[in-house]
Amino acid sequence: TRAAMDFVETPSHLFETFARDPKFLSAGVLARHYVAGQPMSESKARHLALSHADLRGVEVRTQIVHSKFDQALFGEHPCSPSLGGVSSTEMWERLHQEANVPFASGTHWHSRFGHLVTYGAGYYGYLYAQTFAADIWRSALVSSMASSSSSEVSKAAAVRSGGTKIWKEMLVHGGAKDPKDMIHTVLGREPSVDPFFEGMS
Repeated sequence: TRAAMDFVETPSHLFETFARDPKFLSAGVLARHYVAGQPMSESKARHLALSHADLRGVEVRTQIVHSKFDQALFGEHPCSPSLGGVSSTEMWERLHQEANVPFASGTHWHSRFGHLVTYGAGYYGYLYAQTFAADIWRSALVSSMASSSSSEVSKAAAVRSGGTKIWKEMLVHGGAKDPKDMIHTVLGREPSVDPFFEGMS
C-alpha cells in the first residue's frame, strides 16, 4: 500500500461502513437477498448498525491502547528492561488497566500483534484514519441519501457521483498526492472529527 501512514487505512474504513449503514443496506444499493433479490428490511439494517455500535466505545479504547503501546515500543523512549524500563508485557497490561479495557493476566497477546512490526510508531494512524473516513462518509455519501423525496434511482445516482468523486480525487492517487490535499478536495473543506464522535453516540 502506498500512502502516508496516518492516512493509509482511510479507504478501508470508508468501505467497511457500507456493510453496516442502514440507509445503504435497506435501500438495496448494496445488500439484496441472494435468491429473492429484495433489499434488507429497515429493521434488520438498523439492528445490524446498532450491534456495531454496542461495543464501539470499547473498540475505540482498545485502539488507543494499541496506539499507545506502539509508541511505547517504537517511540522516543522505548520500553525495555535493557534500557531501564519495563517489559513489553508489563507495559501492555498497564495500558489496558489505564484505559479500563479488559486484560487477561499472564497472557502476551501483543507478541502476535503483527501490525506492531509493520506500523512501527504509526499505529495511531489506524484510529486517526477512522476520523477521515467518517467525515468523508457523511459528506460525500450519506448526504446523497438524505432526501426522502428523491427516487431510488436519483439516490443511487447521487451515491455513484459521491463514489466517483472519492475514486477520482482520492483513491487513484495512492501515495502520489498529499493526503491533506485529497481529503480537502473530496470534502470541499478542512476535515472534521465531529462525524467520528457523532457515530459513537
